[in-house]
Amino acid sequence: MCIRDSTNWAAWIYAIATNRIIDASFGYFIMPILSVMLGFLFFKELLNKKRIFSIFLVIFSILYLIIMSYQSLPWIGLIVAISWALYNLIRKKINVDTDVGLLIESLYILPFALVVFYLITLNGQNDFQLSNPSMMLFIFLAGPMTVIPLFLYVRGVEKCGLGPTGMIFYITPTLQFLLGYFYYDEPFSIEKLVSFTFIWIAVIVYLKDLYETN
Repeated sequence: MCIRDSTNWAAWIYAIATNRIIDASFGYFIMPILSVMLGFLFFKELLNKKRIFSIFLVIFSILYLIIMSYQSLPWIGLIVAISWALYNLIRKKINVDTDVGLLIESLYILPFALVVFYLITLNGQNDFQLSNPSMMLFIFLAGPMTVIPLFLYVRGVEKCGLGPTGMIFYITPTLQFLLGYFYYDEPFSIEKLVSFTFIWIAVIVYLKDLYETN
């Protein structure tokens, strides 16, 4: 789980630093559908024709990008999606309280974080200083802004199936895509437009099915 956390966040930070927010949003768009598939494979969650169709569209969109434009394949998004979907699967399988689980994950990450902090300080790149109180505040808020949503999401995974909880995450990639395209003016090729269109259709189909079944 700590591997998921570090892998997912490292990929996301790299996406921001290299102007690939749209590629990262691709991963968050397909992650819930992957969770639906894993929910069926490991927990025997219901998988009707519409949900099978959604999974097929996601797989097809990835294959389309590989065939049509291998270089434009959003590898960052795939790393984000796969690592997060596997994290959901593991948390669902492990019978441990949410707060205890997050504590164990944090303890696993702590040694690596200490090494990183030491290297940052050693290279003179530490921005957590009294001379810059506004930056100190933002860095301080990064902790609760990460832990609180993760705590609530993990609690949702424990209480519900992987499919329903995964669909909530479509708020995130939608805002990411809009931010990357309209604000940061990131490139968006025709191949990616076609691939995203298939994914958006898959999302609409599954959301409609979820609404009807509930």
